[in-house]
Amino acid sequence: MSTGQATVQPGEDGPSADAPPEPLRCPRCDASLRDDQDWCLECGAPARTRLAPAPNWRVPAVVVVTMIVLAGAAFAFAFVRLTDDGGGPAPSSTVTAPPGQPGPGQQPGQPAPGQQPPPVQEAPPAEPVPPPAPAPDDPVPTP
Repeated sequence: MSTGQATVQPGEDGPSADAPPEPLRCPRCDASLRDDQDWCLECGAPARTRLAPAPNWRVPAVVVVTMIVLAGAAFAFAFVRLTDDGGGPAPSSTVTAPPGQPGPGQQPGQPAPGQQPPPVQEAPPAEPVPPPAPAPDDPVPTP
C-alpha cells in the first residue's frame, strides 16, 4: 500500500551533496557575485549588506510645528493683553460742568443747585503805571 507520498531515492532528480553551490546573484541586476564581494560591481547595490531605512521625521516635524504655533498664539495673546486699553464704557452723552462753571441752562452768576456760591475776593488795587518818557526832538548824531 502506498501512503500517497513519493519518496525520492538518492540520485533521482534530487540535489546531490557533491554539486557546487550556485554563485550568489545581485538582488537588483542579477549579476553574479564572488563569495568575498559585499557590493555588486555592476550596479553598486549592496549584495550582503542591508542598509538601515532612513529615520521617520514626521513625528519630530509635527512636534516642532506644534510648538511654533503654540508660541505664536501665546505671543499674540500676550500682545493683545498688554496693548488693550480697556475699552471701558462708552462716554455718556450728558455733560457735567466742572465746579465753578455754570451748567447748561444756567446764568453765569447763578450757583449750581445744591451748591453755595464761592466767597468773592476783591482784587488788590493796581499800582499806577508811569507814562513813558517823551522822545527828544533833536536827533542824536551817530559817530
